[in-house]
Amino acid sequence: MRIALLGGSFNPPHVGHLMNAYYVLATRPVDRVWLLPVHRHPFAKRLAPFEDRVRMCERAAARFGGFIEVNRAEAEAPGLGRTIETLEHLLHRYPEHRFALVIGSDILPERSKWKDFRRIEQLAEIIVVPRAGFPSAEAPGPALPQISSTDVREKLSRGEDVSSLVPREVLEYVAEHRLYVGQ
Repeated sequence: MRIALLGGSFNPPHVGHLMNAYYVLATRPVDRVWLLPVHRHPFAKRLAPFEDRVRMCERAAARFGGFIEVNRAEAEAPGLGRTIETLEHLLHRYPEHRFALVIGSDILPERSKWKDFRRIEQLAEIIVVPRAGFPSAEAPGPALPQISSTDVREKLSRGEDVSSLVPREVLEYVAEHRLYVGQ
C-alpha cells in the first residue's frame, strides 16, 4: 500500500489539514493519507495533550471512510520526534508499505533546517502541496488556503466563531473537553 504522511501539530486540526489530505488523495497515486500528530514539538511549542490531538484528528478523519487515518507513530518512534526518526520507524514497522511525505510549499525554504532531509528524500517521495502565498514550480496546481492553528486557538480563546475553519466533530470535542479556553 502507498501511504502519504501528513504530519503536524494538529493543535487543533482544521479544514486546511483535511483539504491537504484530500487534495493528495485526489491527485496523487496514494491509497491512504495518515495524519501524524507530533508527540513533542521540536521547537517546544505549547500543545494540547497528545491524546486529545489524536482524538480530534480521528474525529476529523472519520467521514473519509478509512482513506484518511490517524497514526500514533510520533509517540512510538525513538528520538526527539524528528521526521527522519518517524519515517525510519514507520519503514521498519510497516515494511510492506511505501511512504510519501506531504509538505506545503511554504515549508520548502526550511528544508535545510531539517535533520537529514536528503535521507528523507531517499526513503520517501516528497509531495509538495501548493499553499496560498508560496508559489513553487515543485507544487503545481491550485493553491490551498493557509489556515493557522494559532489563529484558530486565539479565536477559540476569545469565544469567536471558527465553524468555517474547524470541522464540526473537532469543535464538539474542543467544547466537550474545554480545550483552548482562556489561553
